[in-house]
Amino acid sequence: MLSLSFFSQAENRFYIQGQTNTVMPGDVDSKTFSGTLDDVAISNLKASFDFDNSTTVGIEIGFKNIYDTNFRAGLQYIAPEFEFNKLDVSATATIDGTNYNATYSRSDAANDGLNLDIDAKMLFLNVYYDFSGYWDTFVPFLGMGAGIADYKGVDAREPAVAGMVGFKKYIGDDKQLYFGHKSTYTRSSGPELDGGLKLKM
Repeated sequence: MLSLSFFSQAENRFYIQGQTNTVMPGDVDSKTFSGTLDDVAISNLKASFDFDNSTTVGIEIGFKNIYDTNFRAGLQYIAPEFEFNKLDVSATATIDGTNYNATYSRSDAANDGLNLDIDAKMLFLNVYYDFSGYWDTFVPFLGMGAGIADYKGVDAREPAVAGMVGFKKYIGDDKQLYFGHKSTYTRSSGPELDGGLKLKM
């Protein structure tokens, strides 16, 4: 996920940050499933979901210079949308021991009257280290976060973790306003679908 801070204000140790986020989900794979579906014995069933990129806004509120150090912490909220593109499925049916592979597209889902898009609400507690003091108005940073992802459409809440790298560029000598960029890698265990398939986001 790429975040662009389009407005940020820092007052003493408190800051509030508005974001526009480009969400670029990787392929979302299910855990391998073996069991019975519709009275048919299935083994090694695995699904790989492909979702399109999306853009959303977010906000983060936090405190900087914790204990007079370069550490800061913030509470971040974003609501990304995962637009379904296609689904690749592979499995072995024990009725004849044959391997089956299939692709289910967005148009196939529309024809079947299915909406496989997933909306999420994510709340993270992030901790950053600002490499300040090296440049006057340019501050790179590293961060990590942990939180909860609430997936709409599948009615599931799952833990999530994130790693971040980015920079801030202050505007003006008083360093009360800045813009910046943040790249985030987010990992979640993912929701469970009907039939016991567990996604790995």
